[in-house]
Amino acid sequence: MSSINKIFTKIFTNENLPFIELRYSNSNKHYKKHFHSTFSLGINKEGISVYTNNEKNYILDKNMLSIINPNAVHSCNSCSDILNKYYMMYLNPIWCMNIQKLIDNKIDTFVPIPSDLLENESFYNNFISLCEHLFLDYTYQEKQNELINFFIEFFSIYLQEDKEVLLDERFEEIISYLKENYKENISLEDLASKFELNTFYIIRLFKNQINMTPHSYLLNLKINKSKELLKKGNSIVDTALECGFFDQSHFHRNFLKIVATTPKEYRLNFVQ
Repeated sequence: MSSINKIFTKIFTNENLPFIELRYSNSNKHYKKHFHSTFSLGINKEGISVYTNNEKNYILDKNMLSIINPNAVHSCNSCSDILNKYYMMYLNPIWCMNIQKLIDNKIDTFVPIPSDLLENESFYNNFISLCEHLFLDYTYQEKQNELINFFIEFFSIYLQEDKEVLLDERFEEIISYLKENYKENISLEDLASKFELNTFYIIRLFKNQINMTPHSYLLNLKINKSKELLKKGNSIVDTALECGFFDQSHFHRNFLKIVATTPKEYRLNFVQ
């Protein structure tokens, strides 16, 4: 049997991200109707399924996301004997509620999504990228940041955004702290502990003031400093270490993501 047709299941969990479990499977097992306490999203990367949610039937194909609210009775089964390659993500509803609260601060309990299916090529591709990101060797802070950004965008489809401006003098204190300590890999939990604030409140402050997560802001500080050093002719290895990246690979992928060119190509523009 070729590897492309081999049955497999891979599970992603992380002790620093206790709110999520991700399943990646190549299977044509059939499941009876069931429910679980999590909020769930699923897609078929390859294959087609019959997806049932609360007695309504759908055909789940590419460019579609199945949406399963907590305790919704559902099933999703292959239409044929061909193996289905799919991702299924399970999220703690309290974490989801806190993400929803970043969009509308009046929310105090998880708001169920009023649709069982989202047909959207962009979200479908972004969800695959997110799932692939989670299985790769990135830091938990990077994975957490990708999850936050994806689900803010996802829940924003269904919620009315709160336009209230959030004013808090501690925002500038956090900004100053990050600027002074940009070499460190400061986590949300580190900021919450230092400033005695809730992690989601800190995210809300940043999204409200600069439309960026704290991790994304810190990463931009690192990249801006690395650009200064590369312009001066510093080596890529020294620059990566000086700016607090774990290694050259970690530096390369983040630099490319923000600057849209590699550190080597960027450096060559200034060093002849």
